[in-house]
Amino acid sequence: MANVPKKVAVIGFDCAEPHLIKKHIAEGHLPNFKKLFEGGVLAANCLSPYPTITPPNWASIATGAWPGTHKVTDFHLQREGTSPVNANIFEAFSSENCKAEFVWDKLDAAGLKCIVCNYPGAWPSKMKNGIMVMGAGLSIGEMRNGHAGLESSLPLGMDQVVSNGIYPNATRVELEDADDWKNLPAGSKEPLGAKFEVMFRMSIEQMAPLSWYVLVTQSAGKGYDRLTVSPTKDYNDALFTVGKGEWSKKIYYKFKTQDGREIEASSRSKLLQLTGDAEDFVLLMSAFFPVEGWTNPPEIARELTSEEGYPAFSGGLIGYTMNFYEMDTYAEISGMHDLHLGDVATKLLTKYPWDLFYMHSHPIDWVYHSILTEMDENTCTSKELNKNAWEMHLKVLQSQDRMLGRIVEAAGEDTLFVVVSDHGAVADGSVFNPYIPLIQNGLCAMEGQGDDRDISTVEEHARQIETMFKSLTGDRLPREILELGTSGMYNPDIKRSKAFPQRTIYVYVNLKGRDPGGIVEPADYEKVQQQIIDALYSYVDPATGRRPVALALTNKDARILGLHGDRVGDVVYAVYPEFGGQHGPHLQTAEWGIGKLRALLSFYGPGIKKGHLLERTSGLTDVVPTLCHLMSWPVPADTEGNILFQALENPNLAADRVKNLKESLVKMEEVLTQGQGH
Repeated sequence: MANVPKKVAVIGFDCAEPHLIKKHIAEGHLPNFKKLFEGGVLAANCLSPYPTITPPNWASIATGAWPGTHKVTDFHLQREGTSPVNANIFEAFSSENCKAEFVWDKLDAAGLKCIVCNYPGAWPSKMKNGIMVMGAGLSIGEMRNGHAGLESSLPLGMDQVVSNGIYPNATRVELEDADDWKNLPAGSKEPLGAKFEVMFRMSIEQMAPLSWYVLVTQSAGKGYDRLTVSPTKDYNDALFTVGKGEWSKKIYYKFKTQDGREIEASSRSKLLQLTGDAEDFVLLMSAFFPVEGWTNPPEIARELTSEEGYPAFSGGLIGYTMNFYEMDTYAEISGMHDLHLGDVATKLLTKYPWDLFYMHSHPIDWVYHSILTEMDENTCTSKELNKNAWEMHLKVLQSQDRMLGRIVEAAGEDTLFVVVSDHGAVADGSVFNPYIPLIQNGLCAMEGQGDDRDISTVEEHARQIETMFKSLTGDRLPREILELGTSGMYNPDIKRSKAFPQRTIYVYVNLKGRDPGGIVEPADYEKVQQQIIDALYSYVDPATGRRPVALALTNKDARILGLHGDRVGDVVYAVYPEFGGQHGPHLQTAEWGIGKLRALLSFYGPGIKKGHLLERTSGLTDVVPTLCHLMSWPVPADTEGNILFQALENPNLAADRVKNLKESLVKMEEVLTQGQGH
């Protein structure tokens, strides 16, 4: 009988592209990915569900169901009972949004032990016996569900920058003489200091006002080279002291809420800049991360410590995009995220009993949004930036590889490992704004727009957003942010519009009797659907002379993509990979330049073939049925995927089990018969 694993660990790397991982493996890097890829099964043609975007695809990996079935049909969902415009959508990061059964809920009900760590859309937990580390966003502690756009909330707010210079969203202070400080280090010469307000931007909690102090000193009397942060003007109370380029040790502090509660939280800080004359200093303080409140059961959070790592919000992407720091600091922050997540995962795996482990890690997706366009020779802006982007890419993947190795070691040799991503990505392409073809064909009108179908205001809005972003950061606006700004922020005139673009891939008919303010008669529904499809297909991008739309079909026909039901638009469309952001409105098979939308899927461990390239078409919905088949586990009620028999050492495992049981029964009956004869 085939060797069968005792446990299963599903390890998710958001946006990981197998061909780019294999490139670095061939260069002699990424030993842990190499071990799993070459020692097990690697899928050559793993297709994600459509759209190729985060929440629906991780839901499919955990349920085995298509988006039309689990109902998480995009990054956002529409608020029930509202008009189908982008003003009425919210991010879909709650387990309540998923209407299909998660595999861990099925196994938990069957008495098995499950651990789920940082899995998007899994929180709040419904398990009675399992362990869950928050999955309400992209990193531990982040809350995205219910927010509009790409917003999120954090327990005590996001990272803070303190400086005496002018930086976007930074807390600006003026340094003054600090002779009134107590217990200054011996030899301190002309110390400078300032008071600053501790900011709790995007905080879930309502925090009480808090002020700390910053002190700049000269350790050798040859210029300012040390910075201290303290809650008082007493050096003995200092939280940390750092030099330029240094990270502080992790600090712990008890913060107060407006209603008087105390919340203990930790943080790390880096002094990004300090000139010898103290004319310019920039201090980065990481988000304050609570020691509890992000696990179920709640009491285990304090056990999941990481002294060096922290759950970096956005993995450093936002600070890098805002030009607070260069790639080296971005890589350090991303590495600290991996260190924290690896510490949490290994402690869970070694301290608690488990049968199934599911986790998600997001840094690869974050870094692609900042560097993939520069990595591609077709879209990069200079050879130097291309080189730097590839170096950053390797650093991030090496950090993810180290985390993977720690988790594999902690899980043990009797474990089946499934390494998976939710989609791939391509470089940023030309902007496609679906409002434009609809306006030009008289299907949509914007508030304040005349009846002449003029789109100049739409185009001008896009230019203003790009110009504003570049003036603040000196960098170009990531394509998906621009598209959100040029579509989600518009206000269509509901009384004059027959159709609205919505979310990543949909167009809705403004249907009378279904939608508030609907104007399209039900008898004209299919006619308007066809008009929308014709408008999308016939549109030619004036900048490139090419058609952006690769596919447009009715919601009835969209079942071939796994999309159906009341959370799907009336028309579903996809764009060619040369258009749009890096993923989302691109088909699962799309390729452009160095990018591919195919997902990563690899199996390694007992019961799995060794060194096998799985050529058959596979998909993310196949993960759950395959592992349930191999483990003889109950299958979640809504699973629709296939069993990947070609990945198994013994494709006839179930039949052999039945055969062995029958043979054992026959032998038992023979023994019983012989015993009765005596």
